[in-house]
Order: sequence, then C-alpha cells, then structure tokens
Amino acid sequence: MNRSVPLLFLLNCSYLLIGGGCRMAAPIHAWAPPQLESAVGKRVALAGVQGPSELTGGLQRQLLIQAPDDPGRRVTIVSTGDILALASNKDRNDTRLTNKIQLVSAVEEVPNDLAFASIARNQDVDYVLRGEVILKRNLSMHRGVDPGTLSVSWRLTGMDAEHPGGGKPIILDLESARELYPELAYVSDPNEVLTLAMVRETLRLITPSVDRHRITLEIPYLLPGSAKVRRGNRAAREGRWGEAETLWAEAWKWNPTQIAALHNLALAAAAGQDFSRAKKLARKAIRFQPSELHKQTLVWIELKQRAYHQAFLLPDPPEGWFVTDSTAEEITSAATGEN
Repeated sequence: MNRSVPLLFLLNCSYLLIGGGCRMAAPIHAWAPPQLESAVGKRVALAGVQGPSELTGGLQRQLLIQAPDDPGRRVTIVSTGDILALASNKDRNDTRLTNKIQLVSAVEEVPNDLAFASIARNQDVDYVLRGEVILKRNLSMHRGVDPGTLSVSWRLTGMDAEHPGGGKPIILDLESARELYPELAYVSDPNEVLTLAMVRETLRLITPSVDRHRITLEIPYLLPGSAKVRRGNRAAREGRWGEAETLWAEAWKWNPTQIAALHNLALAAAAGQDFSRAKKLARKAIRFQPSELHKQTLVWIELKQRAYHQAFLLPDPPEGWFVTDSTAEEITSAATGEN
C-alpha cells in the first residue's frame, strides 16, 4: 500500500510531462521600483512626523540612520534642523528662520510646508518628506489582546513641477511587520518592531526595493537527466540559485530533450537579473514545448524586467518589450503563481 503512492505520483507526472510536467514552487527575489518617486541620487528633507512623541522620535531618527547608501539606491535624507542650520549660516543657535516658519505653521513645532519648502529649495533639496501617525492601537503583548497597529500617512513633495511627488499611507501590525522582515522576530519591544518595519516600508516609497516572490519550477520524471534537474530544484528552493543553475545547465547540455531544465534555466537567469538571456531561454522552451507554464514564465520574466528597468531608470532593452501595458495586469495574476 505504501509503495502505491510514489508509483501513482510517478505515473501522474509522466502523464503530465506531455502537457508541461509536474511543478513545484521556489522563492525568488526581484527588484521593485519606488512606490512614489525615485529619490536615488537626490536630497530629501525630512520635515518631521506628527503624532505621539514616543513614536515620532524613533521614526525620524531611524529614517536618517537607515537611508540607503549602496550604489544604485543612495539617497541623502537630511533633518529640518540641518536645513535650518545651513540656511542660517550653519549657526544652530540662530532661531530667526525657525521662528519665521513656525509663525505660519498650523501645528506647534511642525514647519509650514510652503515656508519650509522655500528654504529647502535654496539648500538644493529635491524633495520634502512629511509623515503623520494616523492610527496607533494598544501595543500590549498579552494573549488575546490586539498586539498593535501603526499607520502613518506620508507625503512627498517635489521641489519642481516635473517631480510633484505624492502621498501614501502605510499600515502595519506586529504580525505583518515580522512577516515582511523575519529578522525582527528577535526584537522584543513591539514599538521598536513597528518603528523599524515602518522605516523600511517608508524607504520603499522613494528607493528601489527587493520583493520576494514564489515562482513555479518544472519537475521532470522518466527522462534522461531528470534526477539532476530535481537536485537543481531542491537547491533553488533553498535559495542556492547558482548551484541550481549549474545543475540545470549540465542536464540540458547532455540531454537535449530535457525541456524542464531549459525552462528552469530561464528562471535562474532572471534570478541573476540577466533578463535578456532569461527571455531567450524561455522562448526556446516555448518552441520545444508551448505549454501554458512556459508561456506564463516568459511573461513573468518580462514583467520583472520592466520593474527592474523602472527601478533603476534604465533604457528599454535592445530586444524591446513583448507585453503591452494594457494586458500587463491581467497577465500578472495568471503568470506569477505567487502566494
């Protein structure tokens, strides 16, 4: 009885192989463009966060500390105090400018947008970022009690008409914060967890970020090279994409009928951001076997290539685009297989 289960599985897979093979999911990371405006290489003035001081102080400090400085994502975030100090000849004790902008502010200790923007523009600031805590529930960790929700409404204001900016609310609870950032599971203070997660989500508004997806690998059986392809699949599931790519390449080289290896190789190329090569391999897999999975994979690769080019302001690839904007949303839901 126990032996019948794997035998039945193999028989089913051998049947499905004709129409596209068995499948399994694996994690893959891909770049996403900024959600509001790209501030890469720009200067952003943090004009403050309104709300309870026990939250806003930490948010502002962490935003200044965690501003990315790696190539391709570097952004300079400066505080209101720094801007005012520069505007007042670097004398932090000179309160004339501070008083001037406070007089036209509707909220105590929060600079007026127009008054502050005029000063920031003279200090080569490209954007002004302002936040407001709009919801913060009980952060009790007791069993049966809502662990807390933090919601901040952000507004990004551009200093010229070409980059007007925009606004977006971000809502996080402890569960979603730790799901998005698993390393925060080791942080015991719920306020700190929400603050750190909120800062990272806020930076996604103005810089490229990495999203985790789940893509579909093909699992071959009863064909030469199948065991090596399955070893590659296991490596990909564990995040070892380089090892997986080597195994799939060897399986395809010595077994030209191993289309599953070719399909999976296309995804390995996408994992390494070699999207042009990934699309060539995906199209080759379609020519050999025009299954629905192979077509969906080609579309998924191009959509992620589009996001990559948008994130880093790259020109269109030499081969151009195949997916039109009007059908992209419809195809995404059918192609990704994401959870």
